[in-house]
This record gives sequence, structure tokens and C-alpha cells, in this order.
Amino acid sequence: MRTEFVSRQQVNLIPERLRKAEETDASKELTYYRWNLSEKKKFKPMNIMVVGAGGSYPAAIFAKYKLQREIKTAAKVEAVTPQTAVRILTQFNNVNFGEWNPKYDLVIGISYSGKTPDIKYVSDICQKGGFPFMLLTGAEKSTLSEIYSESDVMKIVSYFNPEDTTGKERGMISMISTLAPVVIFDDNYTSKLISENQQMLSAAESIVSNLNICDIAKAIKKYPIIHVFYEWDTLPMAADIESKFIESGISNVILNEKKNFSHGRYTSLYNQNFALVINLERYESCHVSEYDQKLSEFLKERCKEKAAQYIKIGKSCLETSEWNIYAMAMLPYLITSIGEELGIDISKPLKPFPSEAKPLFDYKGEF
Repeated sequence: MRTEFVSRQQVNLIPERLRKAEETDASKELTYYRWNLSEKKKFKPMNIMVVGAGGSYPAAIFAKYKLQREIKTAAKVEAVTPQTAVRILTQFNNVNFGEWNPKYDLVIGISYSGKTPDIKYVSDICQKGGFPFMLLTGAEKSTLSEIYSESDVMKIVSYFNPEDTTGKERGMISMISTLAPVVIFDDNYTSKLISENQQMLSAAESIVSNLNICDIAKAIKKYPIIHVFYEWDTLPMAADIESKFIESGISNVILNEKKNFSHGRYTSLYNQNFALVINLERYESCHVSEYDQKLSEFLKERCKEKAAQYIKIGKSCLETSEWNIYAMAMLPYLITSIGEELGIDISKPLKPFPSEAKPLFDYKGEF
């Protein structure tokens, strides 16, 4: 009998954790804070930077797409990693004699633990400049008192729920750290949304259970390379796939923008071995485009030739943010199942955090 990994126990808790996160006022607080900033600007379009490190970066990309749809509150939204944020903010300051970069009215940092050093460093830069920074976190506010002090320009939005008895999520890749912020960025917060997301998680688990996980895992063990094909509006899911598979140590991931793939990158499917192709499809007009049909046929043929596996993740007639929530809900079940077949408990690091890498993680300063 197979020993149940901690990762399986953790993934089974996702529906309850997500429900408890949604029951908090995080979504309302996030929306209200942005509304107040917009009101101070006399409702002029806001320019926002969203910052996410590691597993939170896909959530930052999702937030960018979600906020961009709000024409009245966001004129320009950028999703970046902390290093890029630091470069943008400090370089502009140096050029402009320490003045705050007028292109951004709000910086949002996403950190499940609330203690990510790189996110804290970005907030320090914002505080020195006296401009708004918001931390979106799954940590209880009181546990962050030694790190952050709330003020007019420093806001903590937490989706921690004291009634959540599932305990702290364990793992080198955080499954709820992506999904919870993604859902909370949907400001149409209703009890109906909670119900819909629970149905979404059940559907995601069912879809994964019908995949041939055993064959997928065997292919990955032989050639640990996954090709992901995405378009502009499916990038959040693509980024989440890349982050989770790489951080878990299961496989390397190569991201291919679909049309750009035709400009020479296709040679990788001929000259190199790989285990899996994941094709992300969103049908805005409820039918598959001619290009998607041709690409799908091409990818299936290449997989057949290389004895690789093929997965299509697609659903028609869903708005961009809805599609990404639907797709991202599948990933924890998929990667957990593959990990089990490979004997990898993704809730645990493959080895202790290497001491030689610690200074890189803790580094603060110029890049």
C-alpha cells in the first residue's frame, strides 16, 4: 500500500482553505483601498505595480490582467518580480534626484507568509518615498507587527481566517498562495462565488483523476522536460505551471507563446526529447480557431513521434480571469498526483535548503 504523502493531505485541504480565505474581508479591503486612492486622485486612472516572488508571481500576473479590466481605476498595470521592481523604482529615483516615480500610484506586494525578504525590501523603498504600498498576505496581521507598521501609505490586506482549523500549509511550493490571492482579486465577492469555486475545485480534481498520470510520470522520469503552450490571456496559468514544477524539482518547464513558437522554436520538438506537452486553450468565441486546430494537430504528432504525453487544458466561453481560475485550480491536483507516482512528496524539499544559497535569498541591496 502506498504511503500517503503530506502533499496529498495538504491538497485535500484546499477547498476548505479557499473557502475560509474567501470568507474574510480581504477582497473588500483590497477594492476599498484602491477606491480611496482613486478618489484622492479625483478618479483619474491609476497606475499600479504588482510584485510577486516565486510561487506568488503567477498571482501577480493574474492580478495585472484583472486590474487592467477596470478601466476607471487602472490605466497601466505592471506585474514584476521584486528585483525588477527595485530596479524600476530606484533607478528612476536616482535619475530624478530622489523624486517618486509618477508612473505608479500604488505598489501591491503578494506574499503568502508575509515575511518574504524581497517583498519587504520593495516595501521599504516605497515607505522611504512616502507612496502607497499594499501587502496581500495569508498571514495573521499580528504576526507581522515586527516587520510592517500600517499607516496611510502602508496597508496590510490579509486573507487569514482564525476560523480556519486546517493548519498552516506545508511545502516548498505553496498551493494556496497562488489560488487564494487569485480568487480574492475578483472584487465581485459574493457567497455565490464561494459556491462556484468549490464546484470548480471538485471539477478540477475529477478532470485530473481521468488523466493517465502513471504514463505522464514515467515520461517525466525519463525526460524531465515539459513544454507549455500559451497565449496572452492564458499566461497566468502558464507561469504557475512553470513555477510549481520547477520549484518541486519534478521537471524543467519551457514556455512557448503559440504564434512565436512558429518562428524557429519548433525545432526543439524535433531535435530534443521531452516528456509532456500542455496546451492551454481559451475559446473566446466558443469555437477553436483554425490556428489552434493546426497547432494541436502538430503538437499531438510531435508527442506521438517522441513517445511523449499530451494534455489540453481548455474551456470555452469563459472570461480571461475566470478561465485562469478554472485552470489554476487543476494544477495542485495534477502536480500532487505526478509527484506521488514519482515518489516525490512535493510538500517537502528534495533536500535541506543549501547553506551556500542562503546569502542569495537574504540579500538586500543593489542588483
